[in-house]
Amino acid sequence: MPSNPKERRQSPRLNANLEARLEFSVLMRDTETTHSGVQHLRAVAGHTQNLSALGLAVVLHAQNIDEQYLLGAEGSMAIELDLPNGLSIEIQATPVRYQKLDEGYLIGARISKMADRDRELYLEYLGELAEG
Repeated sequence: MPSNPKERRQSPRLNANLEARLEFSVLMRDTETTHSGVQHLRAVAGHTQNLSALGLAVVLHAQNIDEQYLLGAEGSMAIELDLPNGLSIEIQATPVRYQKLDEGYLIGARISKMADRDRELYLEYLGELAEG
């Protein structure tokens, strides 16, 4: 729990501006058929605004994104982050809020899944950011 009672976040946010590539995977149901569906992937470039151990905020450089992509299901965002050391990590995240900006969309997302290696690299990077 945060030390400041007004702070609702469970882990501190750290400012970071990394290149981010995002893929949205959404299962679209055919209106004629109830037993089959079609999967759509949409890749959008962006950058991180802040990071924490449990979530992240990203700015997507796109002017029009259907709300279904912004309010996706559990783990519906596959985010590939390029770390400054040249390595990339993949984060499965769930959008929890979004806001339209002049340069695109700000999305706040909760991390739902990461490979152990990616989590280790991510937490190591957060430690480096915290040290300043």
